[in-house]
Amino acid sequence: MSAVHLQTHPAPSAPGAVVRADLLPAVSVLGAVALLGLPLGALWAWLAPPEFFARSPRAPTPGGVLPFVGESEHRFDDMATFLLFGLAAGVLTGAALWLYRRRRGPLIVLAGVLGSLIAAWLAMRIGLWVVAAGYPDLASTGAPYPRAPVLESSWVIITQPFGVAVSYCICAAWSRETSQF
Repeated sequence: MSAVHLQTHPAPSAPGAVVRADLLPAVSVLGAVALLGLPLGALWAWLAPPEFFARSPRAPTPGGVLPFVGESEHRFDDMATFLLFGLAAGVLTGAALWLYRRRRGPLIVLAGVLGSLIAAWLAMRIGLWVVAAGYPDLASTGAPYPRAPVLESSWVIITQPFGVAVSYCICAAWSRETSQF
């Protein structure tokens, strides 16, 4: 009498996010991406153009100052520079996360997007702090003086996480691998 031995094979695991295995890499990605805000803020502070002002008798307030002709456009330049830096950093971060093959998935994307949001916030705070320290208030001298670059809206921080999400999703859509997210 031969005994029939039934071998049990484990069911193949479905691809997707394994939360425990992906948690530590996701926290690492979040921290590493968030630290990207420090050099981005310093780079923005270095490259953002100041706005030049001078005292003017035609200013709306007595003893007030007015920007030189064409200088008021630098407020837009400051914001556009920050937006483009954030978008470029986000697109490159999303592409780099896609190349992290072993840990692809929704948890890594979420960590990248949240890390980018923190990075953009840090870049905004660091950049504004650096330019405030680099441009003293010289309004009382009467001579033309540069005013520190400004960001007139805090909504500029959404471009970097947007770039991460869009570039990662484009990489996922163009991928030939159907078993990965």
